[in-house]
Amino acid sequence: MGHSRPSIPSPALSRRDEDKSASQETDGFRLCPVDGCNVRAINIEPHIRGEHLVEIFQELSGGLRSNLLVRARFEALQTQSKMILGKVDIWGLVAWVNRQVKNWPRTVEEVEMGPMREVCAAGGWTLPSQFTLVPVNSPGVLIHWRIQILIMSWIGERRSQELREMYPVGSILSQGRIGPPLNHSQASASMETSPRLENAVSRPRPITVDAHFHLDRAWAKTNLPGRPNLRQYMEMRLPSSQLYAIDVRGRVINFCDPRTWPSDKELEVQDQSWVVDMGVHPKKARELDDARAFRLETLLKTGKLRVLGEVGLDFSTGAPQPQIQISTLRWVLAMASQGGVPVVLHVRGGKDDVHSAQAHIQCIRQCRAILNKGHPIHLHCFDGGWEQAQQWMDNFPGVHFGFTGAVNAFSEDQKLAVVRIPRDRLLRESDAPYFRPAWVPRAGYGHPKYLAEVARGIAAIRQGATVDGALQEGGMNALRFYGLRV
Repeated sequence: MGHSRPSIPSPALSRRDEDKSASQETDGFRLCPVDGCNVRAINIEPHIRGEHLVEIFQELSGGLRSNLLVRARFEALQTQSKMILGKVDIWGLVAWVNRQVKNWPRTVEEVEMGPMREVCAAGGWTLPSQFTLVPVNSPGVLIHWRIQILIMSWIGERRSQELREMYPVGSILSQGRIGPPLNHSQASASMETSPRLENAVSRPRPITVDAHFHLDRAWAKTNLPGRPNLRQYMEMRLPSSQLYAIDVRGRVINFCDPRTWPSDKELEVQDQSWVVDMGVHPKKARELDDARAFRLETLLKTGKLRVLGEVGLDFSTGAPQPQIQISTLRWVLAMASQGGVPVVLHVRGGKDDVHSAQAHIQCIRQCRAILNKGHPIHLHCFDGGWEQAQQWMDNFPGVHFGFTGAVNAFSEDQKLAVVRIPRDRLLRESDAPYFRPAWVPRAGYGHPKYLAEVARGIAAIRQGATVDGALQEGGMNALRFYGLRV
């Protein structure tokens, strides 16, 4: 039997609106709709914003546009939903607002849409083509002043004051925290927490796994000293103007340049949350000599290496002759087949090869000649369309498709592949140091902590998907495919 949401009484604001509707504008002045407030003005909105809203919602179109304030607005909405519904349910709060009786303009002013987009990004919600008030069509619209007054009127003055104390702009900007300003004694006892509504509920972080990035290349490009160090790289300072906060809990670290493969000692520190894959990038096929080939075989036989790749075919400018690439690919595939380990494939066509269609056909042909149909294959940075995806799934039903930041510039056919490929086959890759987000300074590089940019692209393509949902989905798929535990 289904469970219906308990009925909620109409807010005081709606009742007061009914009482005042006949006289509210008879003389050109509007009476404040908040119970107990008798202020009248031709334009009542500035008064409402300044006197009755939680401070973080008072000014949305001016200078208060820092990441901390966007996060605070997101958390304030969570708190409001808990006050009204008894639980954190933002879409439930949207439905509640839509059930109230109101005579509002349908559309949202352009100047208010920017902050609404920011809140949607913080919550991982897909952006509508246009924000509307009637009906409310996105959680981002909940920050609109009309809706905030509706909410504040219903929860009452006592809880409204609690919200104001939780989210003061001054302490958020100066202390980098959400909650009331701390005095000296409070700061020294900052480990103590307020029981009030659990001090605002934070967004639960999805299980996030970066299924492919290059630690050696990233280390070199960022000019960090010494040998590549995973912890130091993951903790490096990054531009944060539009950083979507995530916890990268699992990692697949790729070394595909034989000259910079990790040492045996470095491979020994792998744990259950991350794995190293070693291979030969098609463009680095000439770097594979007998000594390096023997070492790769030895690491695989002794169990120190659990994944082979990336390896494959690349017919773009500057690549070695196809015969060299094919020979290297077949050698690695043979090792993967004997060891039963996953293989990570790189497939890139030439300038006129749309969606790398011909390159995919050639790579499938080589794989079919050596691997069994059930062999675990990870197609790294997949750029094919739906036809190429079908070809791979027809030949290797368990194949997984890795998507990078390139998804944000996909063609319609490539988007169709994202939509139609089974959800349990999709992996998320930062491919760091590549795919720098547009908002990162030009001197910067891609990083695993920017993985939400990939999820954002996936969510924009797959109807009903969210950023957090796309991250969680890709994370769980990667844990299963690579046998990781976080």
